[in-house]
Amino acid sequence: MATSERWRLFQQSCEKELGRRLPEFSGLNSNEERARFCLQLSCWEGDTLTQLIEKLQSLRGKVGKSTDRANQLRDKGNTAYKAQQFQDAFTHYTDSISYSPVTHGSDGKRSECLSLALANRSAVLFHLQEYKLCLQDIIASIEAGYPENLQYKLLHRKVLTLFKLGRNEEAKKEVKAALEAIERADIPENRKEGMRKELKSAGRNISKQEGSKEKEGGTSTEEEKLPELQYGESHQVAHASVGVEMRQDPGKGRLLVAQQDFEPGSVLIVEQPYAAVLLQKHHPTHCHSCITPVQVPHPCRCCQFVQYCSRACEEQAWKEYHSRECEHWHLLQMVDTFGQLSLRLLLTAAARGEKKPPIPGMESSTSADNPLNQDQPESCAENVNPNSEEVNEVQIGSQSTSEQESDLSVQTESLQTSTEEVELHGGNYSSVYSLMPHTEHHSAEQLLTYTMVACLMCKCLGHELCVEVVERLGLEGGDCGGVAEGGSLEGGVSGGMTEKEDCLVKMAALLCHHLQQLRCNTQAISTLQEQDSVSLLEDKQVRLATAVFPTEALLNHSCRPNVFVSFQGKTLIVRAVSHIKAGEELLHCYGPHAGRMGRTERQAALLEQYYFSCSCDACQEEEDNPDTVDIFSAYKCPFCSNAAKLQDHKLTCTSTTCNTQADTDNIKTTSEKIQDLFIQSCALLEEGQVQEAVSGLKQCLVLQWKILHPSNKDIARTHDALARCYATTGDCKKSVEHLKKSLSAVELQFGACSVELAHELHKLAQLQFNGQQVAECLDTIERALSIFGCHYGDHHPKTKELKAMKDCLIDVLV
Repeated sequence: MATSERWRLFQQSCEKELGRRLPEFSGLNSNEERARFCLQLSCWEGDTLTQLIEKLQSLRGKVGKSTDRANQLRDKGNTAYKAQQFQDAFTHYTDSISYSPVTHGSDGKRSECLSLALANRSAVLFHLQEYKLCLQDIIASIEAGYPENLQYKLLHRKVLTLFKLGRNEEAKKEVKAALEAIERADIPENRKEGMRKELKSAGRNISKQEGSKEKEGGTSTEEEKLPELQYGESHQVAHASVGVEMRQDPGKGRLLVAQQDFEPGSVLIVEQPYAAVLLQKHHPTHCHSCITPVQVPHPCRCCQFVQYCSRACEEQAWKEYHSRECEHWHLLQMVDTFGQLSLRLLLTAAARGEKKPPIPGMESSTSADNPLNQDQPESCAENVNPNSEEVNEVQIGSQSTSEQESDLSVQTESLQTSTEEVELHGGNYSSVYSLMPHTEHHSAEQLLTYTMVACLMCKCLGHELCVEVVERLGLEGGDCGGVAEGGSLEGGVSGGMTEKEDCLVKMAALLCHHLQQLRCNTQAISTLQEQDSVSLLEDKQVRLATAVFPTEALLNHSCRPNVFVSFQGKTLIVRAVSHIKAGEELLHCYGPHAGRMGRTERQAALLEQYYFSCSCDACQEEEDNPDTVDIFSAYKCPFCSNAAKLQDHKLTCTSTTCNTQADTDNIKTTSEKIQDLFIQSCALLEEGQVQEAVSGLKQCLVLQWKILHPSNKDIARTHDALARCYATTGDCKKSVEHLKKSLSAVELQFGACSVELAHELHKLAQLQFNGQQVAECLDTIERALSIFGCHYGDHHPKTKELKAMKDCLIDVLV
């Protein structure tokens, strides 16, 4: 039976326990009580869970390495290399590295297949002129035990590589080492003599190049410098500007407030994630540590499932968490992202020697996690923007609940409101643990599921690892929280556990605590990917990883935010996007934005994901003016041409002087025809039938002008599509005309300083550049650079492209 099927049966077992033991479970008040209760349930002795645990334990340590498979793949690479099919050879050698074990099975001796595959890949990289990456593989191959009798070849390549990079002094030293390697090689004397002459010739060439600057070699680039915090770094809030302070509010909990004025573009937070998990679909393309695209994969030395962009990333991941995760990879893939991230938080904290904070009331009790009537969660979680990828992929306790569905009691505790009494936020495990789990918003059913998953993970991880983590977090010894007098828990669960069993309880309780936190306290690490579709209104945010940023998690939500979050790799950067005065709260958008969604839709999304009703300025304005129509989705009144909306199966004009109601049958028919025409035109454009696409889109516009308000975003979308059509044919003038109409709608919808407008300006600049509209293009570039700079600084790819275009145009003018 497959592991996935056993996992399904496990979930069914949890559901059975819901019916039998839920009343007893609902009376428990802490995660340790819940963990102790669940670990002593009789279902663990049944066939379903016994077989699941046995299956996962049988997979423990099966890391996918195979010498035979590695050798087969290296042979394929050799064949491709001889045929000068270098890209295919690169792929095969990389796969061979991934499958190569570091040592032989039982004797502990080094396996040659890893060093051979690395050496062979270095040859491919040399031919591809990726000299820096080639040098990395050469060094790694030698460190992996490349056979001594073959090292003359590798050292010869190293000399040539250093020469290509202009590192002449190092190259001279390596010539000597290579000559010595030739003497040790088991090859004919005439071949040795030929190699000596070749290396001496290379040495003479190096001497002639003395004083030359180091060359880049290939497409490798240095790591971009991170921006500096405005006013310097705070001593109270880790990774934040000294102009930012943390306060405690009786309605919102902890929050971040400006204590100095900030201009647009000011850097407020620069933060590395405490822990992050790369999403599975990006495993083949991105580094599991720094979440950047991988040019030359460095697979984990002990498992076949994980890759990195460099040896440094591999070593850092191994030190902090992967040395413990590696053998449990099958378990972690089964429990999905939140389960894996919960464990990674604990492993990272244990590796760093950080202790769990002794914070009263933070044991995820159902009695006092948040003040009553809290408006917002203390969090900044993953976006629920409907235009981006789906966020809630994790299936652990995924059923939606409201406060009314919970059987758990909620009590009120007052919070300190004095800023002097707010503790330091160090960005460490204490800061992570202190993020609110919102236990009172989770139903008893969800809590039981979380706890059962945590217990399953602990049973499969084993006592040894659980004891190690608990001890390093400073939790060993002492009583477990929530034990009633007499050594038993409410519901008849007996106490008297051994020390190892006690550590298992504590470990499960910690996992359960983090599973509750992650719904509201994770941030998606994303990258911007331009859409290939006809609609160019907005680029697509592609989610790469799920992470915990303890400082950024203190930002509350606004549907009209004053800060913007971007990423350089996995580093999160928060910038001001409007003038923020001292005393103003820093507000980030969790996904539902006033420019994209109506109030009703935003409120529903936030309540479901984050358990609060938003009362930001944008929501308050719409609540105070309930008759205001969303002009970006409005129809046109057939009598006065003002905005109209569909209401009670009638088209109602919103103008007080008109207030006409019309039948909707014609509107529905026309809307369907517009939708069909647009889809057909898009398909024609993708097929290269541009003129036919233009004809269909023009028909769309005629029909849209009849029934839609001029500001309706669907009209802008059609202009965008027409702009692409004309750009495809090289008619930049007509393309610019249509794109400007689309751009005006974007500016009206999102604002004159919005990042959405910046992306449209970038497209306009490209068209004007190609159409040789020099003066107009320079104006557009300046405007786009100003907005991009405010949101991203100088590191955004489009900023670099725009600056290159500007330099080119200035040269033309000069």
